[in-house]
Amino acid sequence: MQLGIDNSVAAAGIWRNILMGSRAERSLDLERLRDLINTEVRNLRQRKIQGKLSLSNTPKPNWEDMN
Repeated sequence: MQLGIDNSVAAAGIWRNILMGSRAERSLDLERLRDLINTEVRNLRQRKIQGKLSLSNTPKPNWEDMN
């Protein structure tokens, strides 16, 4: 029996693969995938707290000019 949360983990894994440049395929080992995503989120959160998480040096869009 597959839980509804498993679909969410699988979808997050597919998007993670797309963002990382890998093939968008469904992982069969959802427990490993859940741990991997949890670790990545924890690392991103820690980098944000330390002030080390930033976007590249691209200029911010001027929203007023986009009208």
